[in-house]
Amino acid sequence: MPSSLDRRAYFFNKIAPNYDSFLDLLTFGAYAKFLKKAIRILAPMRGERILDLCSGTGRVAAWISELVGEDGVVVGMDKAEGMIDSAKSQYGQSKNLVFVKQDVTRAWSYRNPFDGIFLSFSLHELPEYSTRKVLEQSYLALSEKGRIVIADFNPQITGRKRTLLQTFFNIFERSNLGFLEFRQREVLKEVGFQRIRSAPALGGILQITLAYKVA
Repeated sequence: MPSSLDRRAYFFNKIAPNYDSFLDLLTFGAYAKFLKKAIRILAPMRGERILDLCSGTGRVAAWISELVGEDGVVVGMDKAEGMIDSAKSQYGQSKNLVFVKQDVTRAWSYRNPFDGIFLSFSLHELPEYSTRKVLEQSYLALSEKGRIVIADFNPQITGRKRTLLQTFFNIFERSNLGFLEFRQREVLKEVGFQRIRSAPALGGILQITLAYKVA
């Protein structure tokens, strides 16, 4: 029987061509605005090397590639072949943008080449056993002064908003309910990240977390 991760990969393969348009329409543009805010917090600079984990259709990677310029490089990594194909079809002509089909829960070949890592709406979809491993590999893949930005649901939310988020997960993300117990800040510290700061969005249901490899 296929794993939940494989089933989700199959789903994303199918919806890849319309993924961004669907979410923009569903959220009245709020989805794209949230991602652009997260990119501003990552603050890519010209000449930097940035890794976009679970890069999907490549739209965010393309936005970042404009900021790092011709001297920079953006690598988009995703397991879903349909997403990679869609990304290459739309943005493959960019010389500073590379898309790699890779299961991020498995060992990467990258070590210390990236100035920044961007991870949006993907951490909550990873199997519980691999979430920490992905953050550990992210730490290893960063340069000495590198940083990571995680834009996702807020697993630490409390009160009525937590109940609302749990209801959402029960309806749309039932296989990922364990994420609501994920100690994101603590795990980032345990992995080695420092100067961890989070900015709330959508009343705290979402958050953007910035963490550095060194103080």
